[in-house]
Amino acid sequence: MKRAVLLIGHGSKLAGSNTALEQVVGALRKQEPATFFQAAFLELQSPNILEGIELCLREGADEVVVVPYFVQTGRHVVEDIPRIVAEAKARFPEKSICLADYLGFDERIVSVVADRIQEARVGGNVPRN
Repeated sequence: MKRAVLLIGHGSKLAGSNTALEQVVGALRKQEPATFFQAAFLELQSPNILEGIELCLREGADEVVVVPYFVQTGRHVVEDIPRIVAEAKARFPEKSICLADYLGFDERIVSVVADRIQEARVGGNVPRN
């Protein structure tokens, strides 16, 4: 069974806004080279979620795991993304398309936040580009 993972970002008009998501996709590709990894976006950028699922399927995936790359719940996590994934499942019933939980709370994220706090205290207000 060929597997694919679709990481979902919000999407933005700001140039370079998807760099971090693409870095995560790249790191996951290195960890799991047999799996096809792709980023997609809820709005404002391409591919959108359905296009991303279709891209995974064109790559030969029999299974697509859709992962919302969101740390907070909200309408997009609770309604929009599940609706789009349900539409894809209905459109491609012969494929396994499943929705993973959003990132939410995880002790590993707390560690990253603590690192950012320390970086700000040491280096001042330095926004990432």
